Amino acid sequence: MIHTGSGRNMFSFIFKPLFIAILLVGVFGLVYLRSSVMTLEYSLGELEKTKMNYLRERKMLFAEKTSLLSIEKVGASLSGSHGFVFPDRVRVIHLNKQKGSLPYKASLEKRQLTGY
Repeated sequence: MIHTGSGRNMFSFIFKPLFIAILLVGVFGLVYLRSSVMTLEYSLGELEKTKMNYLRERKMLFAEKTSLLSIEKVGASLSGSHGFVFPDRVRVIHLNKQKGSLPYKASLEKRQLTGY
């Protein structure tokens, strides 16, 4: 009996086109994934630039806030237009916190009370 190899031809006839189709799908899949990764990298780059701009703006706003709230500016603005002055250490009243729900007692230092 002579074997002609018809089973082998059937195997070759089905699997060669299937292998080529899988190879083409794999190549196009890799190209698609590569382009998706590149798009994500560009998006991340833009987001990093935006983040850096926001951080720079935040630092500038914090510096502006600090300059506006400086003691000299507050003192100059309050004493000039409204008549406010910073307190003297001698005229400061010390408050002692009492235990429980009692009201706070306000008193001057003992050394100041002896003069009266």
